[in-house]
Amino acid sequence: MKKLLSIVLCALLLAGLFVPGTAAGRFDDGAYASVLTGSDFQAYGAEAYERFGKLLTLMKNDGLETPDSMLVGGDYTKLLFDYAVPGISQIRDQLTAVYPEADPERVVCIQGNHDNPVSGFTKTGFYDMGVYNLYVINEDDFPWLQGLRPGVELHVKKVAADLEKRLNALINAGDTRPVLVMTHLPLHHSSRVLYSDNLYSSYIFNALNAAGRTLDIVFLFGHQHSGDYDDYIGGAVNFMAPGDTIRVPKAGKPGENAYTEETLTFTYTNCGYIGYTNNNNTETSTDALTLGVIRFTDDEIKVIKYAENGFFRENSVARKNKAGGASGGGVTLFSARLWALENKIFTWFFNLIAKLKALMSF
Repeated sequence: MKKLLSIVLCALLLAGLFVPGTAAGRFDDGAYASVLTGSDFQAYGAEAYERFGKLLTLMKNDGLETPDSMLVGGDYTKLLFDYAVPGISQIRDQLTAVYPEADPERVVCIQGNHDNPVSGFTKTGFYDMGVYNLYVINEDDFPWLQGLRPGVELHVKKVAADLEKRLNALINAGDTRPVLVMTHLPLHHSSRVLYSDNLYSSYIFNALNAAGRTLDIVFLFGHQHSGDYDDYIGGAVNFMAPGDTIRVPKAGKPGENAYTEETLTFTYTNCGYIGYTNNNNTETSTDALTLGVIRFTDDEIKVIKYAENGFFRENSVARKNKAGGASGGGVTLFSARLWALENKIFTWFFNLIAKLKALMSF
């Protein structure tokens, strides 16, 4: 009987090792905070927003606790109609539907190149998020097609100078909390630079790479949707760690070989594309649609991605600094009253368009 019980117990233990979502105790790592990341909800109908809800549920079923906040890297628009207002509302509603205790006001949404400016976008600048520091750069401050816009170089330089000042202030204050930096556009060189997309990204990169020698920095981006733009760094799911080599465009010089190779001091990854990718899936890249979560432990920063079949990938970097430092977190990310008014106006306009379309169909 004892031998039989031992066999049964061993079988149960082995079976437990292979249950999806429980392997290695994915969210059982002693993390003191989690931050969701996603971008580019562009898709037909409600597909991307429904996918977001499914990915959230998969994470929760695997044990992810209520996230501290969420960072969304732009582009909510379907086709040519500006969908930013209802899109942001749906993201907040989906989050609180899956995680009732989540704070919808800690969903940070920035503008993408397909979005008209709305009040729900967090403005460019520094934000104390309590367990981490955040610097966001909106589309109007680091726009696409930079080589086609007069005066953009000086504008990007100004943003980079403010970023550098804020990061140096953290270093001087001994603030050792992680710093997340999010823009819609990436910093690396790709074929999109040939038509001047992120032509002046080196100014932002240089500010981050200098501060990254001291601070734990994670840079997040969207926009690319994989394809041949990002195949050489992993496609739709990419991750580069301190010590990796990155290609940075030469300022003002679009071209296939117009880049310098730099050694990263910070973590570099995309938010996770929710709506679509450009469908490249090769030996070195993937076209997976994913939702990301960044986990902070005392010793590591983890970047985990979930796709529609569940867990997809986990990467981690060792912390330069232990958790701690000055803490605030009482930041106002958007005006609730203005957002409510904008929602009402959009809903009225959207319903009007729907009625006109119905009349025209007769």
